[in-house]
Amino acid sequence: MDSVTLVKFVRLALEVISDRLLTILGLTMSFALACWTMSAPTVERLGMSAFFACFAYLVVRTKEGIKNEIS
Repeated sequence: MDSVTLVKFVRLALEVISDRLLTILGLTMSFALACWTMSAPTVERLGMSAFFACFAYLVVRTKEGIKNEIS
């Protein structure tokens, strides 16, 4: 492989890893926040947990949607 092909391959691998890492990180943080919310549920905690879960989902969905449109 020449150096240009190798650089393209490494760049693609890093983009795939970063997309998956973003998804896994969002899911993990939403789960941890949900566990904290359920330990002592209040209206504020439930609202914050719901808002964060929706926001994290939308960020990941938007990033994956843009990535699918490009490729």
